[in-house]
Amino acid sequence: MTQSHAEIAALIRGMYRAFADGDPAGIEAALHPDATVWDVFTPQLIRGRAEREAFHAADQAQKNARGRLSFTVSEPLVDVWGDVAVARYELDFRYEPPNATAGRVRITDVLGQVDGRWRIVHHHEGLVPAGVPPIDDPPAG
Repeated sequence: MTQSHAEIAALIRGMYRAFADGDPAGIEAALHPDATVWDVFTPQLIRGRAEREAFHAADQAQKNARGRLSFTVSEPLVDVWGDVAVARYELDFRYEPPNATAGRVRITDVLGQVDGRWRIVHHHEGLVPAGVPPIDDPPAG
């Protein structure tokens, strides 16, 4: 594992610890000031500091309305090209009652190195599909 890979993996783990601890400032510490976010539960692209602050407040509120959260983050697959990197990993989460839910999320982070420190410039989440939806009528052929 390269030094950059280790730094990026630590940054990602710290971001999720901050979420679990209810620490939006800790999440922001992992993000570039101009970072964008595609969140798994939010339909719109989150852009800029003001939108991220509103998102963090809503995200923490939904977390707090559920039961205890447990999650695991897989070891990121990281590629580095100079001052740019891409990390891909999965997150398995489970909220207990009340308002229980669970799932597996595929995540891609695009990172840039600014002043010698890696920061996420785009964070993209998507639920892992459960399979191909059934096809009722095959195409005419």
